[in-house]
Amino acid sequence: MAPEATDPPAADVHAAPELAVPLRAGPLRLVFDRGELRWIRLGEREVLRGIYVAVREEGWATVPAELEDLEIEAEPESFRVRFRALHRRGGVRFDWLGLVEGGKDGSITFRMSGAAGATFRRNRIGLCVLHPAEECAGRACIVETTDGDRLEQAFPALVSPHQPFRNVRAILHEVTPGVEVEVRMEGETFETEDQRNWSDASFKTYGTPLHLPYPVEVAEGTRIEQSVSVSLFGVTAAPVRQAAAAVPGALPKKRNSTEPVVVRTGSGKGVALPALGLGGAGLVALPPGGAERLRPLRLAHLRADLQLEAAGWEAALERAVANAGALDVPLELALFLPEDPRGALRDLAASAAKLRPRVASWLVFRAADGTTAEGDAVLARAALGGVEAVAALGGGTDGHLAELNRRRVAARGLDRLVFALNPQVHAFDDATLVENVGSLRALADTLRGFAGGASLAISPVTLRARVDPRPLSSRDPSGPPLTDDPRQAAPFAAAWTLAFLAAAAEAGFASLTLFELLGPRGVMDEEKAFPVLHALADVAAVKDAFVLPSRSRRPERVQVLALRAPGLVRLFLANVTSEPHPV
Repeated sequence: MAPEATDPPAADVHAAPELAVPLRAGPLRLVFDRGELRWIRLGEREVLRGIYVAVREEGWATVPAELEDLEIEAEPESFRVRFRALHRRGGVRFDWLGLVEGGKDGSITFRMSGAAGATFRRNRIGLCVLHPAEECAGRACIVETTDGDRLEQAFPALVSPHQPFRNVRAILHEVTPGVEVEVRMEGETFETEDQRNWSDASFKTYGTPLHLPYPVEVAEGTRIEQSVSVSLFGVTAAPVRQAAAAVPGALPKKRNSTEPVVVRTGSGKGVALPALGLGGAGLVALPPGGAERLRPLRLAHLRADLQLEAAGWEAALERAVANAGALDVPLELALFLPEDPRGALRDLAASAAKLRPRVASWLVFRAADGTTAEGDAVLARAALGGVEAVAALGGGTDGHLAELNRRRVAARGLDRLVFALNPQVHAFDDATLVENVGSLRALADTLRGFAGGASLAISPVTLRARVDPRPLSSRDPSGPPLTDDPRQAAPFAAAWTLAFLAAAAEAGFASLTLFELLGPRGVMDEEKAFPVLHALADVAAVKDAFVLPSRSRRPERVQVLALRAPGLVRLFLANVTSEPHPV
């Protein structure tokens, strides 16, 4: 992400850029970002969030592309981009030629033509289109199917558990009064999913439909050709003469941005800050000095995972009790139960009677699928009620919201409904992570529809997936695990966390379990605290705080968390870019 876009010079042909390049297609402004189109806008209105090609191997891991032979011809109101994309990892070998064109009439065409350079297994290969959830959720659209039918539909307001649109050939929706955009897809049967199920703030239209078997073998030499075309209707020449709208992700200027980012903060009492805890309490013992670093966070709990269906959970419980004792905080114990959980729950109760842990909450999941089964709450409450009478009983899923949204386990007997989250299931750039914070309100509103009286929690929140989705053939044993994000120890994680806290509070989540105590997925290592620890300590220093509603006019640059406490209002400004910005 970077400062505001400027008009590209006429007939400029760029060498392969390290960052994004702003372009124009008549009244539309957009960004070409390493093989993808991002942030297609009409004035201030976001029309599409992205058009790109995804190569996803067995296990759903995305195989990134390297670009070659990139040429960008940018006119003041049109462009033409040509490049070759190479996807190479493990046994995957897929290369394609890209041709992307934008016209003065607001038309955009993205064509890809590729071939497999080896035989491998894939879950998906092809073009994807992202409609922004903030602009589209709840809004009417017309879906043209592969049979030629034109159906009056609407993008779902709440998070749809299943694909809202199937057998898609084109989608037409109104951008502003009297202005419509049509996205037409060729070369495959497409369907649309609600990516908010994985915390992405978008609706994705993709091929191949998920009801078809996957993974499938792609034979060497197999060709895939697809295209997406965007057409704009109802626009006069006026929008072309509008002042340039700020486009996130644009090529940074050499000088600092001088346009101030306007931040507005509401008044009133505000909403409660979620109870904050850290994960990984059962994995490792705190190092010397670790407790002193963590005490300023004034944590509400530490989470420990107990795999009751396997050996070794007793040692994890002992470590968790010791870590919680060092910090004088209670535990959130996530219990992974065997098929018949009664014996395991009795064993846990016996161990807890000896260790006498303070327990703030129990989370009950089945080890087989990470979700709460009907009747688990009753069994857990009966077995564990004597350990800590005031402990809350939570459940739902240890996976993405999708698992809970599609199964909607009965909330009867649960005090808390829980799911886990990481913001980069589908894309990994900084901008996407920040955008996805905007999905939290829709997630909370969806959960409240079937939570009964249970409070809402996210546990745990991690930057990356906790399990490497890549097949063994794609893993580099000498490289770092895909679960470890180098940004965890960088200022970006602190900025993202502040933005996440603000959005989670306004959405109404009662509890959040963040990251881990220690290590590459933690808030510190054995030698030093990471910036995210300092950020959380600064928030915790505002005692008895409530979160005030606040908005940044340029959230792609600066996010805001506003806290009100007796006698003060404290504003946290989080720069989510590498460029300075006046506010």
